Amino acid sequence: MTTSPRQRRITWGFGLAVSIGMIGIGPLFASVWPGFDHSPWDVNTMLFGLGVGLCAIAYIFGRIAVAAVTEGRRNAIAPPTRRAYLVAGGGFALAALCLMIAVAS
Repeated sequence: MTTSPRQRRITWGFGLAVSIGMIGIGPLFASVWPGFDHSPWDVNTMLFGLGVGLCAIAYIFGRIAVAAVTEGRRNAIAPPTRRAYLVAGGGFALAALCLMIAVAS
């Protein structure tokens, strides 16, 4: 996505950031909201990892879009660093591990 034309990065970046972020915010809040049932810790942690992973992916797409909008300006925003990719990968790895634990037990 970072090698595509500027207008495409803006359109797809903001669209994917909003849509993936709206999908990811549900499991994230469901895992930490006190009104939900938190008895199976592995399923709760799986929802938390999934929500963190999806929200990190949404942040990456949003940061790419903002970098495309401010491209060529004096104080341009840089594209995302490796940290955002590591957070997304860690969230998905945590979700996969907890899914395996939930299925095995």
